[in-house]
Amino acid sequence: MKARKPLRLQAKDAAGFALVWTAAKVAHRVRFTRSHDIPAKGAVIIVANHMTMSEPLAVARMVIGHRRFPHFLAMREVFSWPVIGWLARATGQIPVSRGASNAAAALDEAGRRLELGQVVVLYPEGRLTTEPDQMPGPARTGAARLALRYPEVPVFPVGLWGPKQGNDHLWHRHSAHLSVGPQVDLTAFNGRTDEQDAREATELIMAAIRVQVMNARAGHAVRYAH
Repeated sequence: MKARKPLRLQAKDAAGFALVWTAAKVAHRVRFTRSHDIPAKGAVIIVANHMTMSEPLAVARMVIGHRRFPHFLAMREVFSWPVIGWLARATGQIPVSRGASNAAAALDEAGRRLELGQVVVLYPEGRLTTEPDQMPGPARTGAARLALRYPEVPVFPVGLWGPKQGNDHLWHRHSAHLSVGPQVDLTAFNGRTDEQDAREATELIMAAIRVQVMNARAGHAVRYAH
């Protein structure tokens, strides 16, 4: 990645650290173990399960805990919400027009951020998890397509446990336990970028996320056992 991050983006990241750190501390009691695999510099793709509308702040807190700043792909509607929308705009998050003909533009923007050496966070499910066992359900291929487009960028799976599904925890502080896994091995897909390859890569990515969700669930149970 040879592109240099513009000064305005550097300033936006610096402001974002303070804003997101403060918001995340207010919204969550976050627990995670720092991964030494996530590089201190350069492009990174983070993929995670998606249990509640508030938990991106917990994921953001985890990424900031690795001395990096996250750039989420988020549905465009979020950018018009009070407070949260302002925070998303102020910190340079990436809007996604779901179901629209130009939805692929968000992946193009995500690719541009990777070329600037930034951390991009995606929820492969493309929606909140609705499975009764709270495990990640079916996924879309967007995250895999981005990863296959940039094979030199490492992909790290994150599992989260603790928040209730949906919006039950949206307006009060809750505990969230996160587990960061090793880099997803997608080397078998080098040079392969068609739709079938993206579906197969998606299955690998989701399997890795599910392992980390189980790890997060186990860690959460141990910490909060009575």
